[in-house]
Amino acid sequence: MQHRYWIFDMDGTLTDSMPIWAEAPYELVRGFGRTPAPDLGRVLLPMSAVETAQYLITTYDLPLTIDSYTRAAVDAIDRLYRGVSLKPGVADVLDRLQAEGARMCVCSATWQFMCERVLGRLGVLDKFQFVLTAGNDNSKHHPDVFFEALGRLGGSDPSGCVVCEDALYAAKTAHDAGFTVIGVADAASAPDEGAIRAASSQFLTSWAQLDWGRV
Repeated sequence: MQHRYWIFDMDGTLTDSMPIWAEAPYELVRGFGRTPAPDLGRVLLPMSAVETAQYLITTYDLPLTIDSYTRAAVDAIDRLYRGVSLKPGVADVLDRLQAEGARMCVCSATWQFMCERVLGRLGVLDKFQFVLTAGNDNSKHHPDVFFEALGRLGGSDPSGCVVCEDALYAAKTAHDAGFTVIGVADAASAPDEGAIRAASSQFLTSWAQLDWGRV
């Protein structure tokens, strides 16, 4: 194995959870016994987080304040995560990497505590040295978060580190910074597949396709 350090995204890469984010407002509204409009997602699309909260509270007469909305939204997302699973082959890949001495972490835009909760439920949290949240000023639009993860894993040379991603922007950021990228197919990023392939040393439609001779 040429690469000792591995950085994994979670949603869409390790888990089949990308649809959660589109479903979350529907789940929140249903959780209070209301019936969400079929086009709720389209209505919310251009809104900021605060505007979304205000709209849902007002439109569906939710017994929430702006402050308590966040907790309700997290609870709705947590309920949805309970139905997700690992992508096929992920557990076997993680087992083999661990057996061969790889040091691995998760770097996700999803909150750290939620990633840990989800991966713990799925039985793989102990494969990772840590979970790092990539958001706001530390997003995957910039390479700093990948270098932070690499440093915490104990490395410094990006060419010796694999970044596994399903999102084009993150794959391109890692590739341009000198990391080895493995692209992972997901329905949510299907329109970007060609560009993700171009940024990746391997592109997997299944984790069973991983070419161990190239990692």
